[in-house]
Amino acid sequence: MAEERLIDDDKDRRYKIRVNENGEEELVVNAAQDEDEREEIGFEVPDFDTDDEEAAVMTPEQLAARQKAREEEESKRYNMTQQYISRAKACLATEDYSGAIYALEQAGELDANNGEVYALKVKAYSRYFTDWSALDECADAAEGLGDFGNDEQKRELAEMAKPLEERILQTKQTVEALNRENEEKKGERRAAFKQRRKSALIAFAATVLPFVAFLIAAVVLGTQYMYTREDSLFTILTIVFASLAGIAFIATVITSRRLWAACRNVSRNERNVSTKLGREYEEKSAEYEKLTRIYASFNVIDNLNGEV
Repeated sequence: MAEERLIDDDKDRRYKIRVNENGEEELVVNAAQDEDEREEIGFEVPDFDTDDEEAAVMTPEQLAARQKAREEEESKRYNMTQQYISRAKACLATEDYSGAIYALEQAGELDANNGEVYALKVKAYSRYFTDWSALDECADAAEGLGDFGNDEQKRELAEMAKPLEERILQTKQTVEALNRENEEKKGERRAAFKQRRKSALIAFAATVLPFVAFLIAAVVLGTQYMYTREDSLFTILTIVFASLAGIAFIATVITSRRLWAACRNVSRNERNVSTKLGREYEEKSAEYEKLTRIYASFNVIDNLNGEV
């Protein structure tokens, strides 16, 4: 009759020695216990970043649970993003641009790297390239499209960008005309302001040099010769030179203020923000830069006479 006995050092009680009917000993493995152990492994340990201190102290079960929660959260965010995108498309179809912008802003908060969101924002903010009252927002959306949009999304916008091309060309012509007029006005003022600065410099020199001379004379006489004569000649001269230095000082203050104002006018003349025409030129130049940035985000070859 067969006989079985456990191996002494087998703590898991998986292996037995069996004596068969022929009197021979054979090794018997408890297969049922192996199957139970295999069934217990019901999860995979996800990889985690070496800087993830939280993961470093978590058990494999906890890591798997956290990974599952993250995947569920990501799926939820994706579904919500798609819902907002669908709502924005419906609003655009009915020309409800405010509603579309609101939905797209919500979608952007959920997924900041979604190229479709940025493409729709360009349409909404520009009202299909017919309204540029939200040019700054449109330029920002175009920058996002350039970073995260795909070729199909960019190609779609490029195909409907004819009004944008016309706007760029018109703005470019306006900028060039304003620049010519602005530079002409600057040139006219530049000559007059420089002449005033030259006259103010001459007047300043005509007052500061006598002031320095009278001051030196008064100091020298007052410290070295003032009491060397009994007739008080040097005393009188010291008082005279000191008085003249005082008068010259007042004149120097006046001429220095004129010189400073003349120099300031020369400097201001070179800054566009100092005149209404210059500010208009700067404003149009900024508009042109943003329009071309929007156009470039479509990643199309420049066809505006090779100048954009």
